[in-house]
Amino acid sequence: MSRSSTLSSKLLAAATLIACLAIVVRPSSPDQETTAETGIQRANAYAANVQPATCEITKRNPGHYISMRNPDGTDMIPELALPGVVGVQKRYYWKVLEPEQGEYDFSLIRQDLDAAQEAGLKLVVFVGDKTFNGQVPTPKYLEEEYTVKNRNRGYIALRWKPFVEERFVALLQAIGSEFDCDPAFEGIAIQESSLSLGDMPLMQHGYSPELYRDNLIAVLRAAAAAMPSSNVFWYMNYLPKGQKYLSVVAESVLDAGVAIGGPDVLPDNKSLVRMTYPLYDELDGRATLFNSMQNDSYAHERAGDGEGKYWTLEEMFLFARDQLHVDYVFWNRKNWRKPEDSFSFNEATPVIEKYADFFPDAETATE
Repeated sequence: MSRSSTLSSKLLAAATLIACLAIVVRPSSPDQETTAETGIQRANAYAANVQPATCEITKRNPGHYISMRNPDGTDMIPELALPGVVGVQKRYYWKVLEPEQGEYDFSLIRQDLDAAQEAGLKLVVFVGDKTFNGQVPTPKYLEEEYTVKNRNRGYIALRWKPFVEERFVALLQAIGSEFDCDPAFEGIAIQESSLSLGDMPLMQHGYSPELYRDNLIAVLRAAAAAMPSSNVFWYMNYLPKGQKYLSVVAESVLDAGVAIGGPDVLPDNKSLVRMTYPLYDELDGRATLFNSMQNDSYAHERAGDGEGKYWTLEEMFLFARDQLHVDYVFWNRKNWRKPEDSFSFNEATPVIEKYADFFPDAETATE
């Protein structure tokens, strides 16, 4: 290729990039920044097309839940009926629940619900549209155009795209129709708000924080309307280029009864402490709150005073309970140690048993 051709190619690429930036990365109008009405209106439109079942029960069973590992099958559920454990959370990839567009297969959920009920446990259905293990989570009809690689060695759906939103809401509505009245069905969980995408893929796929804000509001409110007797757990941590919108989303779903929380009990994580944890104080007493002991929680190094290299799991739980004001804690079933001197789920079980009722009397809590 000649030097002039190379230069022309570079100029064309630069012009294309500038054009994309002009279209996508544009200043937000005041209305865009302050209103959440678009998301609420879409949620109302979705809800108008669904008649939820009338159930005689309302599910709110706070406490300790075990987040099962991806390889864990139904036969693992009875083994998790440990002292103090209220229920389990299990991840189901979107493509498993909707193998073909508009055709749903909830047989695995039904199988797990039966096992949970037999074991005296509740089940939270974690609907996965994001992976960290190289697997594509979305159905084939969404894979090519609406699913991209993320920075965590996995894939994620382009949630802010209207077609993706419509199909995801349809899936959640179908789950609600099928299971809302099941006493063992505690509800669904929506994956973390963090997209794990860099600036370039966000730009290439027409992302804006306002589009994503409205998408989250629409999906969460529509899901809550579709399963009014159950819980919708929103895992929130980061909203790319619009962290301020996390509180807007939270305020916009409060009256719908959405449970709000996030991944990662990490008391010394500066980003979470600065950008996410303050929301828990704002929402205390106004929303059902939760958090989760992810793998990193089992090896969280101290940044300040305290004995030992790592925060103990009891300290982590007490931070979640007393500082984040949570009603639910989801514990990853992490059965390995990395680093070798860190903790595993073996150290979690005595903490769960000790704080089985979450708020024991002061004498018990200080033993």
